[in-house]
Amino acid sequence: MTDAKPRPVRFADLGLRLASGAVLAVIALLQLWAGGAWAAGFLIVVLALMLWEYHRMVTGSDAVLSPALVVAVVAGTAALVATATWGPPKGLPVLAVGALAVVAVSGRWRGWLTAGFLYMTLATGALIVFRNREPEGVLLILWLVLVVVAADVGAYFVGRRVGGKKLWPRVSPGKTWSGAFGGLGFAVVVGLIFSWLVVGWHPWRMGGLSLGIAVYSQFGDLLESAVKRRFGVKDASRLIPGHGGVMDRLDGVMGGVWFFAVADSLGLGAALGN
Repeated sequence: MTDAKPRPVRFADLGLRLASGAVLAVIALLQLWAGGAWAAGFLIVVLALMLWEYHRMVTGSDAVLSPALVVAVVAGTAALVATATWGPPKGLPVLAVGALAVVAVSGRWRGWLTAGFLYMTLATGALIVFRNREPEGVLLILWLVLVVVAADVGAYFVGRRVGGKKLWPRVSPGKTWSGAFGGLGFAVVVGLIFSWLVVGWHPWRMGGLSLGIAVYSQFGDLLESAVKRRFGVKDASRLIPGHGGVMDRLDGVMGGVWFFAVADSLGLGAALGN
């Protein structure tokens, strides 16, 4: 008699992912709820860690005193402090000067390192701007993060349960079309529920924006996967048990923030209750 083939364990890492995710969520929400210097300081730390991971991934060096990394962290910190203190009109020029400094010291990696610096610093700066929006800043950040988390969780469960055709096997072999659509569905439902719980927020506008955030959060995830595949890296780092690095956890948030920042600049995100 032949032994039966063992059934695959679909959710072997679920407990670790949930535990580390819960700890991170509590820390992040406390800092962002406090607002002001607490929120800005938290986002500066997050940006510094992501810049270190990205520099490590692109250059293959763990050195924390690399000129390109030091300049990127100092420039990013200065841009976020200026944004938190005086707003985007002062933060953006500081960012532009910082990007030129990164170009000057990055050598043969200048294209990759400058692009990553701008992508992540602009996104974290946008989070500061959103948090400082009164009186809805806290709710705005909470909604955005919950939608991204819902897209990630929906894709995780539906993709592993349903399976099917791969979304982009050359870049991210584990992702499926079923997971992608499952994530979008979860995100829209969470966005609609959130809008109904928050008095005055327009449900259908929130549903549409939640769908856009979910789509671009998946783009952000795939973008990081493409960069990791380009440089032969599995995880950005091992800072977070079950999740890899900070970038691995926030790649979707970065993509979602970029979408909402553009939508907001076009007037689609303002006055959500109107």
